[in-house]
Amino acid sequence: MASFITVDYDFFPPHEMYKEVEFPDGTTAHGMFVYDWQMDEKRDPMFDAVIWELRCTNFKRWGLDIVERTKPVLSVEDFANRVMAQMDDYSSPTMWRSDSHAWAGILAKDFSELNGPLNVVNFDSHHDLGYHPQALEPFKKDGRIQCDDWALIGLHENYIENYTIVYPDWQGKVEWSPGVKKLTKDFKSRINVTTWSEWNDEIPECEVMHFCRSSAWVPPWLDEGFTKLHEEFGYADCLDCLMGQHNSPYDTCKVRDWDWKLVNEMIAQRMNMIEALELLK
Repeated sequence: MASFITVDYDFFPPHEMYKEVEFPDGTTAHGMFVYDWQMDEKRDPMFDAVIWELRCTNFKRWGLDIVERTKPVLSVEDFANRVMAQMDDYSSPTMWRSDSHAWAGILAKDFSELNGPLNVVNFDSHHDLGYHPQALEPFKKDGRIQCDDWALIGLHENYIENYTIVYPDWQGKVEWSPGVKKLTKDFKSRINVTTWSEWNDEIPECEVMHFCRSSAWVPPWLDEGFTKLHEEFGYADCLDCLMGQHNSPYDTCKVRDWDWKLVNEMIAQRMNMIEALELLK
């Protein structure tokens, strides 16, 4: 059976959404409130930039270092070396990159027509098997494939035969909830859930690899790391350039604009405004 490897860059930068976060003053808050990584792939890039600036401002106010806390704990070199070692014959498979992970579903469907149902291995901090009880309804209605449901659609349509989700060690399996198990009960025997440290499966006959940047989720100051990631494996064609953007307005050939000097100046202005408002109380 031919294999398809897909790597979401959000596998690398950690967050603490499922943990209790402690602030320098000793108080705590649940990570869902601290890491408000609410995403919408259709957001305008300028709006996304403002959101990331506000996140940086909030972390500064809380006394937290957002750069240090989102710094990847696994190097792309170590990742690439281990993945290639698990491939039974690394002969430079066809490689693609995109911004949206929805492209993985399209690629899986296309390559299954050439190679039959695929063995899919997804390195990701999200399972991409749908996040609500009616996850398949948009696809059934108009054939829409999205970043959060492409794997579920592939299993449902049988062009994905086996699906392995490899979670990063910094997150573990905490996202794998009873709700997901219920949603995917019909495909239970075809789904394998593991973590980076646990994963040790050989990947047979890898025909295609895919890398997605997930700009709506990953901080913009980490874009160069994504370029380094896919270059570790060879040359990956850009689907955003060749086929047009799907679900996302970003082009992975372009690193997002992010100037820390300007951002820090804006953060300082906001902090001054907050202090001034406090004095008026």
